[in-house]
Amino acid sequence: MSSFADISRLVRPNRVAVVGASDRPGSFGRSTYHNVRNNSSVPGGTFPVNPAYDTVLGDRAYPSVSAIPGEPVDVAIVLVAAGAVLDVVKDCAAAGTRHVMVLSSGFSETDDSGADLQRQLVETAHAAGMRVYGPNSPGLSNNADGVLLTMSPVAGDDVSLGPVGLVTQGGGLGRAVMQWRERGLGIGLWASPGNEADLDVGDFVNHMVDDDRLRVIGAVVEGFSDGTKFIAAARRAQQAGKPLVVLKIGRSEYGQKTAASHTASIAGNDVVADAVFRQYGVIRVDDVDELAETLLLFHKALDADITRAGQVCVYSFSGGTASLGADMIGAAGLHLAEFTEDTARALAERAPSFGFVDNPVDLTTKVFTDSALNRAVFQLVCDDPNVGSILFAMPADYGDSTVSVTTDALEIAAGHDTLLIPVWMSPKHGGGYDVLSDAGFAPYDGLNRAVTALARVVEWAKVSLPAAPTPPAQAAAEPPEESHATRTALGYDEARELLERHGLRFPAEEFAASAQQAAEAQRRIGRPVAMKLSAKGLVHKTEVGGVALHITSPEEAARVWTTMTDPGRLAPFGLTADGVYLQEMVGEGLDVLVGAHHDEVFGPVLTVGTGGIETEIEKDVLHLAIPFTDEQFTRALSPLRLWQRMQGVRGGQAADAARLTRVAQAFATMFLAEAGRVAEIEVNPLRMVVSESGTDCVTLDAVLLAR
Repeated sequence: MSSFADISRLVRPNRVAVVGASDRPGSFGRSTYHNVRNNSSVPGGTFPVNPAYDTVLGDRAYPSVSAIPGEPVDVAIVLVAAGAVLDVVKDCAAAGTRHVMVLSSGFSETDDSGADLQRQLVETAHAAGMRVYGPNSPGLSNNADGVLLTMSPVAGDDVSLGPVGLVTQGGGLGRAVMQWRERGLGIGLWASPGNEADLDVGDFVNHMVDDDRLRVIGAVVEGFSDGTKFIAAARRAQQAGKPLVVLKIGRSEYGQKTAASHTASIAGNDVVADAVFRQYGVIRVDDVDELAETLLLFHKALDADITRAGQVCVYSFSGGTASLGADMIGAAGLHLAEFTEDTARALAERAPSFGFVDNPVDLTTKVFTDSALNRAVFQLVCDDPNVGSILFAMPADYGDSTVSVTTDALEIAAGHDTLLIPVWMSPKHGGGYDVLSDAGFAPYDGLNRAVTALARVVEWAKVSLPAAPTPPAQAAAEPPEESHATRTALGYDEARELLERHGLRFPAEEFAASAQQAAEAQRRIGRPVAMKLSAKGLVHKTEVGGVALHITSPEEAARVWTTMTDPGRLAPFGLTADGVYLQEMVGEGLDVLVGAHHDEVFGPVLTVGTGGIETEIEKDVLHLAIPFTDEQFTRALSPLRLWQRMQGVRGGQAADAARLTRVAQAFATMFLAEAGRVAEIEVNPLRMVVSESGTDCVTLDAVLLAR
């Protein structure tokens, strides 16, 4: 299990050295030293290190970190060429430095030799008890404590205070989000650990969870150096009630390849990433603007009751705008709030007769001639206990009229826990826009962007806050494709022995190595049987004619055995038969797929979905990182079509979901216990048979892939 690093002295250092500090205008050595010296609070001092200089910015320069007098520095920022970094790290180790922040490039993001150099510098650092930040990093900005350990020449202009923590593997995208300070986004800490040779996204998310000043966390992730650590950090964020919003690059093959070349991290299976994010309440967004807008809304929602945010009032003085907003609310799965009877009555009495106040609220242009109308109606809406958020939509600039309307809205909303979401739809920014922006409520540029951000906030509240209801349905993910045969597939008997040992039930069955044995086995079982081919490396039996059902006589069993194992028939598939299993036919039921595999990023992952011959057609599955809670399993299962079938179709008996949950937990426990031996295992189908005595889960087939 990965452990988190203590990075408190990295983000709040007492002494800092800048290796490669320079007086040369326009150089990163100069801008970095300027940021640390002039834009930061470093109580114990900042020291330039460069043997080519006597002074840097008027300060005495040192030839090495070990030459700096006094106690060891907390952070040595390294800007020298890649080939010289290892010697610097060795010098820092000798000097007792706590952290080395390598801003230099030319490591694992380049080629094998760069990767080897990166490995050496980490090994050298760890041997001395140092931690490595980077390489290939722009640095970090701890705005909350006034510490700018970064090469950026504009870092001093991008300082903002606020409750948002941000960690990005890429510096450019991180700087883009930092500059949303112009829209009111307050970022207390930004870290960009680059290649993550040592410290990674998980370490910084974990640190942000423990910092009470940071209440919302955002991340831009190109790949994962330690997916299990990220899961642990995401779990802690969810338990702490801190939203974690992630822009994960790599939905397409192109994105995965370019992300890997940029950071040398593992992009991983995007389907699994989506599932793990849902499991731990991580909000996934698709672009930088969406990330910033979602973080901004969470920022503004901290003092609101976001458990009610999905009950929306659309408020405007344009009928078309009001209708469009209402349409988007419905399409996003949100709800128009129903006013109380008292509110509805008061609105009807105060609003113009040609307006519309049932929600959406359309005050019409009467608001421009009746100065008290907006205040009266907006106050009633804010006071209504059924309204959790107000989509305050301004279609265009109308000079002093929009100034008045927006000023009223801000003043009234300030006294309520209702979430105000202003939208300014026109490219012309007038005085009303400035009023909102100056108050830290820079409006969204369009209704769709505002509604998308609101849907993210509501989604998180449903999943992560106490007593959360089941989230809305998610698109089903595709199970991984398999070949007919693989050299790592073990025998069915081994899979059965393993699963039975961990509590899964199989029907009565026998193995037949000849047609005569097949006939005798059918006679002993005495009931209709299913016959299943056994061949080394065989995965999908149905696709090679390796399954026959409802065999009712010994003679039929012998004929099927002969046909099923025919060498000439199997040769095109590269298979040689071992024999055939004869298995007692189980009653009708619901077929389920249950599997587990080791994901290259997130570790052990469970897969459950529609089973049997419909698996490839339905593509109706869930993925969960192991371990998981019963509640997480039920929440992930509920959007599937399989869940609907489990409720009983056309008067049929419902299957016991708790029984499937217990099977899934047993399966997950088995996979963890056998992690050193089993790479992947799949049961398909697991048949859920419902009777008067309850729901029985019977394993009809299993495939095991060894490590």
